[in-house]
Amino acid sequence: MKTMLRLEPGEVHIWCAPLPQDLTALKRLESFLAPNELIRADRLRDQRLRQRFVAGRGFLRETVAHYLEIEPNHIYLAANEHGKPYLPYIPESYSRLPRFNLSHAGDLVLLAISGCCELGVDLEAMHDALPFLDMTKLVFSTREQEQLANLPSHLQREAFYRCWTRKEAYLKGRGLGFTKPANSFTVSLLPDDPPEITQDLYDCADNCARWRLLDLSVPNGYCAALAIEGDAPVLRYLS
Repeated sequence: MKTMLRLEPGEVHIWCAPLPQDLTALKRLESFLAPNELIRADRLRDQRLRQRFVAGRGFLRETVAHYLEIEPNHIYLAANEHGKPYLPYIPESYSRLPRFNLSHAGDLVLLAISGCCELGVDLEAMHDALPFLDMTKLVFSTREQEQLANLPSHLQREAFYRCWTRKEAYLKGRGLGFTKPANSFTVSLLPDDPPEITQDLYDCADNCARWRLLDLSVPNGYCAALAIEGDAPVLRYLS
């Protein structure tokens, strides 16, 4: 196992890595999974989806293990009622409960880890052929739809992904999944506007004010965002 990694107060560690493709690497990551995770993997009939789940969950376990100084297969992961994984307890040697969130898209996996704050992360591969203007009618607020439609056409695709990753990161950070309608709140999307939640129809202003949105640096062709409860963190990119 690698040397123990430590999170300094106010830091969020960002891990971005290619999903392994060869069978040897996949078998190694699969060996880290708990029985319930293997059952979940085997329910995926599509082999590519199964491999992505195994690789993502194995990567999560292996990385978090570096912070806890335990073996990846000794980590116990629980999930909230909407499926967000978390650590229900930690070894006595670790003073703070790490919070984390995972996303994968295309050939990449993205993991964010915080020492104490709830967080969510989303990664998307940007596709040229995606009918994003049609999708906005279902998942964007009225204001988001209007702002996107008023942008020059060559800026719209990037703005769509910028908006979508911010929204999904926030939903994942809150641990709500899509039980909270994605069009019930508004985030910034214009190129020169800082990332933020500007309106929430079903939540109090204080709840929104506790959360920060940040765009993440990822390879070309991808878009990613982080939502974190509390003050804006110091981002540390690791690999």
